[in-house]
Amino acid sequence: MAKSGKPTERKSRSGPRAPAGKSPLQVLIDEQTIEDTKIEVIRQKTSVSAVVEKLLQGWLDGTYKLQRKSDG
Repeated sequence: MAKSGKPTERKSRSGPRAPAGKSPLQVLIDEQTIEDTKIEVIRQKTSVSAVVEKLLQGWLDGTYKLQRKSDG
């Protein structure tokens, strides 16, 4: 049987591959924060990945600053 000209979609062991130009990032976050975030991204019709990417870009370009915890 001849192969069709259509490329086959391959999946990684953990699911679909990342889109071109994107890489997976695993982070450890408080469970309640994750739950609250999932609810909010559904409400705002966005994704956790989109929120994290925008926040990281803002942090890198100086839009967002991290607050340092006080020692006292």
